[in-house]
Amino acid sequence: METLALIAARRTPRALYAAVLLAVLLAALLGAWFVSGWHDVRMRQREARVAPRAAADERAADLARELRAELDALLIREVRRPYFHYQNLMHDPRASAAVSVSPSPLATKPDDRFVLGYFQIDSKGRATTPTINDDVPELSDNANLAANRAFRDQVVRDLARELTPKGGGALVAEVTAPKALPKVKPVAHAQVYQIDPQVYAQNVSSNAVYVATNAPPKPRPPRVVESLLPPPAAPITITVSALEWQPFSFAGKPALVAVREVQTPDGAFTQGFVIDPATLTSWLATKAGDMVAELHAGGTDRASGAHDVAPGWQLTVAPNPRTVARAASSAGAVAKQFLTRFIAIGAVALLVAAFIFLLVLRAEQLARERSQFAAAAAHELRTPLAGLQLYGDMLADGLGDPSKVRDYARRMSEEASRLGRVVSNVLGFSQLERGNLSVNAQVDALGEALRELAERAEPALDRAGAALELDVSPDVRARFDRDALARIVGNLLDNAEKYSRAADDRTIRLAVRDKGDVVEVEVADHGPGVADAGALFRAFSRGVTNDGPAGLGLGLALSQSLAQAMGGDLRYAHADGAGATFILRLPRA
Repeated sequence: METLALIAARRTPRALYAAVLLAVLLAALLGAWFVSGWHDVRMRQREARVAPRAAADERAADLARELRAELDALLIREVRRPYFHYQNLMHDPRASAAVSVSPSPLATKPDDRFVLGYFQIDSKGRATTPTINDDVPELSDNANLAANRAFRDQVVRDLARELTPKGGGALVAEVTAPKALPKVKPVAHAQVYQIDPQVYAQNVSSNAVYVATNAPPKPRPPRVVESLLPPPAAPITITVSALEWQPFSFAGKPALVAVREVQTPDGAFTQGFVIDPATLTSWLATKAGDMVAELHAGGTDRASGAHDVAPGWQLTVAPNPRTVARAASSAGAVAKQFLTRFIAIGAVALLVAAFIFLLVLRAEQLARERSQFAAAAAHELRTPLAGLQLYGDMLADGLGDPSKVRDYARRMSEEASRLGRVVSNVLGFSQLERGNLSVNAQVDALGEALRELAERAEPALDRAGAALELDVSPDVRARFDRDALARIVGNLLDNAEKYSRAADDRTIRLAVRDKGDVVEVEVADHGPGVADAGALFRAFSRGVTNDGPAGLGLGLALSQSLAQAMGGDLRYAHADGAGATFILRLPRA
């Protein structure tokens, strides 16, 4: 089945060309916009999706930098810490020149929030912590004794085997004043201390010094200490290696441990401290905000988005799942907004293109209608003009039968009336197009007006071979305009005569029916009927095929407009058999 567009395209080639041009132009513009716009949408979606990850990576870099600074500061503080702080009792040469010992600054809970605990491991694998004194239990940190013992036991289980010193290297001596603060000299990333023998001896035998100096009733510290001290000798050399971060497993979890080795004349020690994972986790959670920060211990391969904070330790920050979900939703909204805008503008563009096509199609149709109107008008005018000229010439030249002069004059009058109806329809349609078609409807005797119109039309119908059957009551009244009624009835009767010329029964029926509030005027014939009822009342359209009688296609359109202007209507009613029936409805008042 052919579509209306194809039919219209074949009828109007210029409209088809315009449609093709508009379609190509619209497709090119919309296609280019969609390609460039969708590329931009993809870029914006990618930016929206990676924004949380990029923010998390940036936050990870900041946190790693900040954590490295914290750990470096901690390491710097601990590098300066004397080796004898790692025991429960110590002799500080800065505090007193006499024989005495005091609790280590590390004998209680660590003062740094990141440190879980300090430890020392000798060359035999024995582990001690400054918070516990097995020889003098009352000096232990009894307030946290259970936790301190648990820490020391964990050091024994997890660190003692790995960190037991294997022996020391060469010692480097440097002469210093006795009983002074140990002087630090870096040697190959190590520190060398020159310590007075008495200071060294008191730190080696700190528990014995404490017992001797605090034993009742009459302590004699000098003699006791003299018995504990070795013979005077040159300053004692202590070498302490640099503190280094090393990854270990502690309490079943990866842990960050700082360790160093201490070389003394009595053997080597490993000293260090363990970073508190709970404090580190809390610090990361506070700093990360709504993101998820994690420390990872393991190989040297850098994970995606990971940042080094210590040897073997990396920090990653993952975006909050809600942020990722919002980013995904935002990315989807970008595409939705673009598609909505594209579809809306595309629909508007299609409507505009369709409107332009309809304008071109209408212009083509108007051009065709003007051409048809010109041809039909020429034919319609030529016929009555030819009759007028023929009979006028006959009368002017005295030709024909002298006894039929009155008949010739009557025929001239009929042709003039027919010519007048054509001109009247053209003028009426022109008024209708300009919107100034007006009537003066009044309540009047409709029956009498129809009878007068029938009397004037009957002679012409008789000569055309048609008979007029009148069924009109003279006392019927309705609201109408006489001139408009004459135009409508004249057009209907003229159409009935013209389109029923080939019918066996050429009777035209004019009747009036009283329907209460309205009055119906019916004009019916026995012709072939109407082929296209939908086009009857459109200007320049006719309800017959092209081989039907000639006409302008204005009479019914003008008649219906006149009927509506009077407050009524004109419609076509399908007849049971052959023929056409038109009904004019007029208001009674």
